[in-house]
Amino acid sequence: MPKAANEKMGKTRILAVDADGRTTRIKAERLEIELGDGRRLLLSLPGEPWGDLEIEADCAGEDAVPLLSLQPAACNVLTLRVDLQHGLLPVEEAEPIDLPQGDSPPVLKLAVQKAVEGVDKANAPKKHAIRRWAQAALLRDAEVTVRLVGEAEGRELNRGFRGKDYATNVLTFVYGEGEAMPAAGEGSEGGHGPLAGDLVLCVPVVVREAAEQGKTLEAHFAHLVVHGMLHLQGHDHENEADALEMEKLETDILGGLGYADPYA
Repeated sequence: MPKAANEKMGKTRILAVDADGRTTRIKAERLEIELGDGRRLLLSLPGEPWGDLEIEADCAGEDAVPLLSLQPAACNVLTLRVDLQHGLLPVEEAEPIDLPQGDSPPVLKLAVQKAVEGVDKANAPKKHAIRRWAQAALLRDAEVTVRLVGEAEGRELNRGFRGKDYATNVLTFVYGEGEAMPAAGEGSEGGHGPLAGDLVLCVPVVVREAAEQGKTLEAHFAHLVVHGMLHLQGHDHENEADALEMEKLETDILGGLGYADPYA
């Protein structure tokens, strides 16, 4: 097959069309559409023709929850609407139903907090990327908050919870049976019941490490999110056998995401 034809088949093409029908070709992996009133629609585009198109609603403030609704407008047209729900969502009681048994992927409830400004904010990964990395490492249903922080907060948390007076790349807090169990790049296993926890990523530390190790910033962030998620779910590396097992699992997960072996 000619190279040009192969490239045409292997890449997503984006054309922007104005009111007069004029088209402009755009090169992008993700589109962010501002809808007004703080509403945003985020489109993550597949790199290959058989990939998935990810659609995410977002909002500028933290006091509202973005809601997506979908309606058929014609036999070949769907209407997508983004609304903001302020306050808690209403909960309606429903009769229990018997669902068919079978394997289903674990559910991730993810919140991302960005406590960074300036260059740290520019270097911080996007929420859709964090979700992709965390979901890939998810072994069971979990509710996770990922907090992106600067050097000062990273150092304060590491000193307060671990007694170490420096900022580290990732801190994992596992909530179980009413207690928070912190660790830095080392994880900790919480109690029984629903899995919940926090991952704290110190952006400037991750940036420095990526440069020192000759890795892309994206690949290093992906590794630390996967690493933290595995700690959150009980994996550890206190001894050599556990460390080798965890490293292999991380390498396999990152390979599935398209990243090189972080330990090579």
